[in-house]
Amino acid sequence: MIRITKTKFLTMAGLLALLCVLVCPPGRADDLSITLDAPIVGTAGQTITVFGDITNNTSNTIYFVDESLTFSDPSSLSGSGDVIVNGIFGVGPASVDPGTPQTGVDLFTLLIDPAAAPGVYNFNYYNLIGSTDPACTTDSCAGSPGTLQFSVTVNSPVTTPEPGSLALLASGLLAGLFLIRRAGR
Repeated sequence: MIRITKTKFLTMAGLLALLCVLVCPPGRADDLSITLDAPIVGTAGQTITVFGDITNNTSNTIYFVDESLTFSDPSSLSGSGDVIVNGIFGVGPASVDPGTPQTGVDLFTLLIDPAAAPGVYNFNYYNLIGSTDPACTTDSCAGSPGTLQFSVTVNSPVTTPEPGSLALLASGLLAGLFLIRRAGR
């Protein structure tokens, strides 16, 4: 009977795990890479169209099938995906070829609630699902995902003086100038 000590066993198990990490292929990455053209910044009550780039990381053309948005604070942020609808109406891509990124794509429309507090809203997700089959129209035959995690910065609204306040300020300045001129005589 072969006797293995606990130290030898742990050493062998560690070496085997290291070998697996170095030799085994990594877990599946997204088939579609999605990046934003610019950070998302807005104010409460604003609607923002978000543009980005989509890259196909496979060797086959990927046809877009479905998309979704998930927000960390759905009471402050909401929106809808634009890629599928734009592809159907021919105002955006309906697919992406391998090695040829689609740039400046209208990804989604973001709505910031008028009552949204200023701050940074992290951990929001945009998912775009595709398929190598151009006839695929449901998630059941799709299998090429792309996920984008993004943040939204909501700034405090800039206050604009009312026209009545401007008129009051202008009349006060004119009255002051009139009094200064009169006192000079």
